[in-house]
Amino acid sequence: MNEAFGKVITIPASDNAKTQMKQLVTQGLFKEQRDVWWLGASLGIAKGRTKEVGKRDTFQNVNSLDPDGIFAAIMLGIYPDLKPEDRVKKLVDHAEWGINEIAHENDIGTLDFYSYVAEIEK
Repeated sequence: MNEAFGKVITIPASDNAKTQMKQLVTQGLFKEQRDVWWLGASLGIAKGRTKEVGKRDTFQNVNSLDPDGIFAAIMLGIYPDLKPEDRVKKLVDHAEWGINEIAHENDIGTLDFYSYVAEIEK
């Protein structure tokens, strides 16, 4: 999926997102920070929401966060006209929003993982 993310090797995250991910892992809600990132990115994409943040530093390797190329395929499908670097930025914007939303819901006591799952007709 090189066409999706180009030569990007690492995915960045804001200091705030890194802190929120660490707290959610420490509280035992997630096993690893990348699990928080996966759900956050998925939630942001599904809801069509983004959060733009100024400064971001390296978080994890692209291959660690998207080993099967699922996010690459989704982002290429949703944003086919963006340059690879801009597509990565947009993915990170989705993740930042989702991570913030998960942390916020946890803080106010409304975090409900079941609500993130689509109902399947019986």
